Amino acid sequence: MKFYIPKSQWLFITGLVLSSFAFGQQEQMYTHYDYNSLAMNPAYAGSKRTLVASELTRIQWANYPGAPKYHNLAIHSPISNAPAFEDFAVGLTVQTGKIGKFEVASPFSETEIAGNIAYHKQITRDLRLAVGLRVGAFNYRAELSKLKLSKPGDVAFNNNDYSITAPMTGFGIYLYSEKFFASISSPRMVFISADQRNGRNVEYATQMHYYAMGGIVLDVSEDVKLKPTTQIKFVNGIPVQMDLNLHAFYKDFGSIGAFYRTGGRRYAWQSEGSYGIMTTIHINPSINVVYSYDSQFKNMNEYINGSHEFGLQFMIPYKENSRAKVPRYF
Repeated sequence: MKFYIPKSQWLFITGLVLSSFAFGQQEQMYTHYDYNSLAMNPAYAGSKRTLVASELTRIQWANYPGAPKYHNLAIHSPISNAPAFEDFAVGLTVQTGKIGKFEVASPFSETEIAGNIAYHKQITRDLRLAVGLRVGAFNYRAELSKLKLSKPGDVAFNNNDYSITAPMTGFGIYLYSEKFFASISSPRMVFISADQRNGRNVEYATQMHYYAMGGIVLDVSEDVKLKPTTQIKFVNGIPVQMDLNLHAFYKDFGSIGAFYRTGGRRYAWQSEGSYGIMTTIHINPSINVVYSYDSQFKNMNEYINGSHEFGLQFMIPYKENSRAKVPRYF
């Protein structure tokens, strides 16, 4: 006997598998990690020594219905110029993610809201060291009952709605200068009690993710600079994943660049790695725009391919000796 499964149902089944991989095995992934460092490291708060507000959106596998969509909003600033507070900074991060796109609902979603505090200390004339702490709340929601089913009353979707909210924390260390940075962080540790589990497998939420990042700006000429950066992610039971980025800056106009990301393969159907292009544009001393596009070396199937990432940043220009310091590379 032969069974026929419509294409739409194959997409749904594949989406469920991908959702378990995307939410279950890693946190939100961004190409512009050096632009968006507060998402991964609370010690980054205040490192620009001025007020900064940024938004970053990633559309994963753009041509695939119901593919992951991530949003990150970050605001951070030194607390005050007063001597008692000049080394302290605070920040707010809001991250959301959704997987699934159906007629009525996006069935899987996560939200994280956290406050960040960092302490910065001058250790040499050009080098500063910051330590940071994050405290907030994490929510994961599945709303399968809102799906429009071809067979109403299907028992597979009965009693499958749930929402888990739990406290979370994170920490980080950030060593930096005007043209160099190195950091180690673990941005999210969620505390889930036994009664919140309620028979659900929420192991993904309790997995600690560790990030090691670094970068440097190299002067090629008076007008041209290169900025190589890297990000390495460690998760228990998952292969290490590495990003290698290279930006080329021309004067104060912005940059163009390329990157490579290892696939972190654990199963045969997963990605073997990806590559792409990226750019930053300095509209003026206060506004920056970023964009990137990446594609996989070997697509998981014919429906899954490129990803887009774009963001906007507002920054009050930081002045030193009455002169604005532009651009800031990290």
